[in-house]
Amino acid sequence: MPWKEHGVMEERFRFVEEWKTGDWSMAELCRFYGVSRGTGYKWVGRYEGGGLEGLRDQSRAPHQHPNAIAGWGAPKIHARLEQDHGEKELPAESTIGAILKRNGWTVSRKRRRTSRRDSEPLAHAGESNAVWCADYKGWFRTGDGTRIVSMPERESSRLGPQ
Repeated sequence: MPWKEHGVMEERFRFVEEWKTGDWSMAELCRFYGVSRGTGYKWVGRYEGGGLEGLRDQSRAPHQHPNAIAGWGAPKIHARLEQDHGEKELPAESTIGAILKRNGWTVSRKRRRTSRRDSEPLAHAGESNAVWCADYKGWFRTGDGTRIVSMPERESSRLGPQ
């Protein structure tokens, strides 16, 4: 006899139908279906609110974006002008950006600091494995059991509590 496959929607619907019979407690059903009680109550609530369609997977994207701004920038304004006025002579996107900046409606991004690259970082290494580097954070014990403390921890202990 072939295996029966059950889709997610079908499983959720069976869960809700079995809960509606009243033969099972929510905890028992959730244990049987391998979901949390919160998920069980969520499925029942969705089914009662939207029927079978309420049991579909829903988007996990946030409804609000905390860093979003209400204003429009130069690219969006330029696209809107193109859409509304077609191929007429429009200012360039950079010009629109300059106008917004001049009137104080935009804030320039902070420039990232860039470190100057060393022209020959390993010039002092004459052969393979001549230069080694290790970064130990905290402390460690050597083979004979001696406790070794790395420099950052020593410096912070010298400074005292912070």
